[in-house]
Amino acid sequence: MEFSFSNIINNSKELLVNPKSFWISKKEVLDSHGKLLSQFFIPLLFVVTVAVFLGEFFRSTHFYVGFALLKSARVIVLFLLQYFLATFFTTELMKTFGATKNIEVARNLVIYSLTPFFLVSALTGLLPFLYVIDVLGFYCFYIFWIGAKELLVFPDNKQSSYILLTIVVNFFVFSFLSITLSKLLSAYY
Repeated sequence: MEFSFSNIINNSKELLVNPKSFWISKKEVLDSHGKLLSQFFIPLLFVVTVAVFLGEFFRSTHFYVGFALLKSARVIVLFLLQYFLATFFTTELMKTFGATKNIEVARNLVIYSLTPFFLVSALTGLLPFLYVIDVLGFYCFYIFWIGAKELLVFPDNKQSSYILLTIVVNFFVFSFLSITLSKLLSAYY
């Protein structure tokens, strides 16, 4: 399958509107790491980065390119670190709760569950005055929950505990990264 934005739009729409059927279809054939990155994660990250750049560039009264570039770089670093750290914690917690460690499942869960954050970040990046709708990004937790229920098997009803702890850990990682990178940006500029 080759890259196209229509595939990304269709996958995103299916994931957001009907996450259960999306995850059931992924259960049969998980996407490879290369496909996830090149045909979903990186294109969405590019869209968010461009939206943040344009939003910051046109928002300032003097059209500061430097600040817009730094804000865009912050978004790239934030989402890349979130992807790697969330994949690590999602995989490691599988073993803690008695499931078989499966990094392929963890990668699919993390990347696809970041979709609401990507979409909301693109919209609020382009139109910064809409930051109120950032709360819609929390829909990613529901998508993760449904995906983990479909893709993972745990002994002794530990599945709910695993999902809840993984969501909390990944939320704190994202919050820590976001705050730290924002503080670094404001200290520099």
